[in-house]
Parts: sequence; C-alpha cells; structure tokens
Amino acid sequence: MKKILFAALALIVMMASCVKDPQYPGATISNVTYSPTAVQEGDDITVTATITGLKEFTANLVYTVDSLSPVTVAMTPGDNDIYTATIPGQADGAVISFYVEAVSDLLTRYAVPEFTVGAIAIDYSKIKLNELNGNDYDEVNGNDKFIELYNGGAERINLKGCAIYKDDGTDPVWVADAEVSIEAGGYLLLYSKKAHGATGYASNLIFDSGLSESKPVRIQLMSPANAKLDDFNLVTCVAPAQASYSRNADGGWYHAPATPGAANVDGTEAVQGLEGGAPIEPDYAKLILNELNGNDKFIEIYNANPVAISLEGVYIEKDNEQKWIGDNTLTMEPDSYVVLYSNKEEVVALHPDHPANLLFDGGLSEKKPVRVQLFDPSGNSLGDFNLVTCVIPAPASYSRNSDGNWYHAEATPGARNVDGTDPVEGLE
Repeated sequence: MKKILFAALALIVMMASCVKDPQYPGATISNVTYSPTAVQEGDDITVTATITGLKEFTANLVYTVDSLSPVTVAMTPGDNDIYTATIPGQADGAVISFYVEAVSDLLTRYAVPEFTVGAIAIDYSKIKLNELNGNDYDEVNGNDKFIELYNGGAERINLKGCAIYKDDGTDPVWVADAEVSIEAGGYLLLYSKKAHGATGYASNLIFDSGLSESKPVRIQLMSPANAKLDDFNLVTCVAPAQASYSRNADGGWYHAPATPGAANVDGTEAVQGLEGGAPIEPDYAKLILNELNGNDKFIEIYNANPVAISLEGVYIEKDNEQKWIGDNTLTMEPDSYVVLYSNKEEVVALHPDHPANLLFDGGLSEKKPVRVQLFDPSGNSLGDFNLVTCVIPAPASYSRNSDGNWYHAEATPGARNVDGTDPVEGLE
C-alpha cells in the first residue's frame, strides 16, 4: 500500500514539473484606419492604429506600391496608445497595400486590403461657395475682394480640376491644381488678382478677375467633370454689399461682416436680387416725386425699385386736393419714369398721344407757391414738395438732384435729371 501511495505522489510531482509559465502573447493591434478613405492622386495617406502591449515594442507601417519592394516607416506614438504614420501621395491608378506591425520578442501584424488610388470618386458636392466680398481693402473690417469656399464633408477633399467661372464667361477665372485641397469643415480663401491680399499670396489661390460690391455678378463653382457645384447669380444689385455676401447657417445668402478664412457670422438682411432666391417685393417707398415743371406743366415720378411696381391706387395731391390716381393698368418698370401732364386743353394739344390715365386734373404754375404730394395706396406719404414762398419763377423745372435735394434744372421729362446748381428756395 505504501508503495502505491509513493508512486502516486511521484506522478503528481512529475506532472507539476511539466506545466510552463503563461506565454506573453505579444502586442495587440486594433482600430487600423487610413484617411482619406477616397484616396486621390497626390493625397498623403495618414494611417492610424491603436497598439498596446505588456512589453516594449516598436511600431512600424509597412506599405507596398504596385508590387514594388515594401517600404517600412516607423510609426509615431501619441495619446491613448494611438500610433500614426504617412504613406506619401501616389499617382492615379497606383495599387497600395499595407500592414501595421508591432515588434518585440514576438511579431504582431495587422493587414489592410489593398486599394487603388482614384478608384473611389470624390464627393465634390460637399464643396460650396461660402462668402463673396467685392469691397476695396479694409484691414479693420476684413474686406478685400475674395471668394471663400467651404468643405462641408467629413474628409479632406483635393480640388484638382475644380474651376470658378464669372459672369457666364466661357473660360474659368480660376482652376485648382493638385496642391489645392480643403480639410473637412475647412475654408479656402481665393483672392482677386486686384485684391490687396494678392501680393505675396500663393499664386494658385488667386483668381483672374476683379469683384465689385455694387454690380450684378455670377460666380459658378464647377467640378473637374464640369458639373455645377454651386451658383451665386446676383441678377440685380439692389444695394451695394456693405461687407460680404455671406452664406448663413440656414444655407441662405445674407449681408454680413467679412470673415475671410473663418466661420461666417449669420446676417439678418437677406441678399435680394438673386436668381432662385427669395423674390424681391416692390417697395412703395422707392417711388420718388422726381420733377415738377410749371412751364410745360408736368409731374414726374421715378421708380427706384429693382423690380416693376403697380401704380394702382397711388395718388397725387396738389394743394391738399387729390388730382390724380393710378388705375390697374399702370405698372412702372425698374429704374423708369412716369410723366403726368396737366389735363388743361392747351397742354393736351401739345401731347395728343399722351395716355388719358396719365393726365392730372388742373394746372401747375412756375411762379406760384404750390404743394405736390405723392401717396401710396394706403395713404402713406412718399414725397412732399411744399413751396411755401415762390422766391423766383422756375426757369425750367424743380428737379431732384442725385443728392436727393431740390434744384432749378433743365427739364428732362421721362429721363434722368440733370443735376442743378441753384437750390430751390422757399421750400418748407
């Protein structure tokens, strides 16, 4: 019995002596990614990986281009066990494969399927026009004739071949080369060749044209395949841009402070006159009592609206009595004039073809005090010429100068006034 027990104990001891210490498994590699995922010609490819280990190790990126000899690049450690390295930009069509390795007394590898440069199309729709500034250089307010682009996508986008066209021109004023790209959520600033900032600025970021704050303008952004990416088409310049035409967070265009190369400040005044934008509503306040003539006996109205406006219900009073009211057939085109002649027989005889609905009741004298008022259909005053004292007879017309004031000037019925030099005295 003792012999059997001794033999059993010996067996246990022998078995215990055969058990090895736990084996170190090597480093663990996870979360291997590369950016951009849609690799295009010339794109540097940033590879990242999470690598952890109980022992010291060396992390490498090993890549191969078109089955050539592998290239080994040491990866740089960062926070949270994240390692990075870069594969330099390659030609379109190049086939790239790579793996990440951790080397200690053991070797651990993590391979990624091969991919082809340019095989995945770039989503250029993420690139938009973001800000346009046609003002002369102003360092304080940031003005300086520029066009700003924005990348609303999640990845950097190379813009090679993207182009900008201005005012329906057949040739682009700017084409991006292979060096031009925009980071995700980033901005690209292009200066006019006439801008102050163009001096010393990168030549591939200067567009070959000017830009004005007071003229209609069309700026189109096109993809390399000539597909339209964005279109700012200001067909009517309602008012000069005080700063920038700027895209708000809601996607609409507004007047806003210039923010070149940075996030826009949301504006509150929408840009009017854009094709495809909100329609411009005619404003009665832009109907102007423009010229009065007691010699030829006419009253002239000017439409400063950028759009047509109906004169139905618009009326004129002379010496506080209504003398004319517009009917539903009368419409004034933008930047146009309407002449109302007196219905006096001798005046009508001089203008036999003048429409009857453009004749006012009564006369008009060049040597008497007179009050002529223009009203909108709701009775709001649009203009009040109140000559309480006739200092001198009007040699021609009482005419509104470009500064908005009244002067004696040459008569110009139905046409732009000639600025006078002799102010009208006796006006209240």
